[in-house]
Amino acid sequence: MSKVFIIGLDGATFDLIHPFIAQGFLPNLQSLISKGSSAELASTIPPVTASAWTSFMTGKNPGKHGLFDFMQRRENSYDLAPVSSFHRDGKAVWEIASEHGKKCIVMGVPVTYPPTPLNGLMVTGMLTPRGASDFTYPADLKNEIADAIGEYVVYSDEVYSKGRGEIFLNALHYSIQQRAKTAAYLLHKYEWDLGILVFPETDTVCHGLWWAYDATHHQHNQEDAAKFRDGIRDIYRDIDAYIGELVASLPSDTTILVMSDHGHGPLRNFLYVNNFLKQRGYLKIKNAPASQIKNLAFNAGLTPRTAYGMLLNMGLGKLRRTVDKRRAGRGLLKRFFLSLNDVDWENTRAYSIGYIGEVHINVKGREPRGIVERGAEYERVRDELMRDLRDLKLPNGEPLIEKIWKKEEIYHGAHLDDAPDILFFPKNLETIAFGDFEFGSNKILEPSYGVSSSHRMNGILIVQGDSIRPNHRFTQSPSLIDIAPTILHLFNLPVPRDMDGRVLSEMFLDARQVEFGGSAELERERGEAYSEEDEAQVLERLKDLGY
Repeated sequence: MSKVFIIGLDGATFDLIHPFIAQGFLPNLQSLISKGSSAELASTIPPVTASAWTSFMTGKNPGKHGLFDFMQRRENSYDLAPVSSFHRDGKAVWEIASEHGKKCIVMGVPVTYPPTPLNGLMVTGMLTPRGASDFTYPADLKNEIADAIGEYVVYSDEVYSKGRGEIFLNALHYSIQQRAKTAAYLLHKYEWDLGILVFPETDTVCHGLWWAYDATHHQHNQEDAAKFRDGIRDIYRDIDAYIGELVASLPSDTTILVMSDHGHGPLRNFLYVNNFLKQRGYLKIKNAPASQIKNLAFNAGLTPRTAYGMLLNMGLGKLRRTVDKRRAGRGLLKRFFLSLNDVDWENTRAYSIGYIGEVHINVKGREPRGIVERGAEYERVRDELMRDLRDLKLPNGEPLIEKIWKKEEIYHGAHLDDAPDILFFPKNLETIAFGDFEFGSNKILEPSYGVSSSHRMNGILIVQGDSIRPNHRFTQSPSLIDIAPTILHLFNLPVPRDMDGRVLSEMFLDARQVEFGGSAELERERGEAYSEEDEAQVLERLKDLGY
């Protein structure tokens, strides 16, 4: 039986790949495209890493697997916590393959921490706490990797900041090298049928350096851009070279699949949705003296953003990391700045969690202090809020909201009730609609800073192998949820009937009948995956990346 090897390039987009190929770069990706089938790959709504990669691995929409963003509300609380593998409902494709005797090597897939048992090996990916010792399955695999390869970087700790551009890029090149070396070692030492390797660096470099690549970006600085305008291209080139080495070392009948969870494009604005809800009266602040004092200070401009800006101007930007490092530090911020702890939930009808247009109604019986009755009142509040959101304008006077949905128009499944009640896309996805962990700014809309690109719906898909049509373009647009059933089909394994995706049969040279099997439903206990310190560190990392 031939092997299947999947290469994930987090956030990769043909909007970059095709121009780089036209300039004479990325020969290995070019070869895979010409020898195989390719298309843009539709992401989840919203195109957020945590929900997107979980849809990739399960073949299900977020309404079934239960992860809608990086963060979720704790049970019976308004406190937010990062998601983990414990929170996923439904089996991953490697778990299904394992049950059918296939040996699997899974490396770097986001939201796989803590690692779960499989017939093979696992190294976890994004959302693994910095310094975690339990990032492999089996547990002693980490020691073997350290002895054979040296330091393994689960996720680079560096983010771009002024004066540290070279350090940022060098760290990414190093993590790429160690990731590729580890993959080569494991793929050659151990038997395997299904291999998965995800490079997160294609996402990280775009968030950090799009301003240098794009001369029209509002953060573009000619002097600094001259140093770093090729930074994104060089990361792609580095990974392309390792793809060439890895593919050349695999058996010739291996099916290669290159994909991304979403695309990338320029970021122009930050939208603070909770500030909008506060202004329109959907969200209220407590009348308690401490909350009202913080609210007055907030309105006067005393916010985490202004404080952080002062630290940057004094050359003390790293101090925020020290303050954020532990929950005690985050508690200190909440003590002095307006936060969700200051919300009067008994008089609040709506609030926002998430990064790309997600609004929750404060529903009675669902939220711990919900006030909106299900049924007619819920629909009335939701319709009113959707009308108000449509009134939001960009600085040039154009409507900010391009698309807006009720959750049942997007999702279905056992976790529909947990989903955001309203979802919307800002125009061209050039605005990150911050729900924000706290009230980071007192503005509703302001120019973005720090991070310079945001996610797009158009990821990539390239498939090459003996059974795959060469130089073929899909006529029906594939989606992330189609990858898991297609992988199972490549192994001639039955596709569980509860998967939402389809087998991408049009890419095969021969028409093969799709076999459907039983349900792959797997209810996981929603336990605590992180210690308090690890949780605070994961939140800090997400802030660094602009989430």
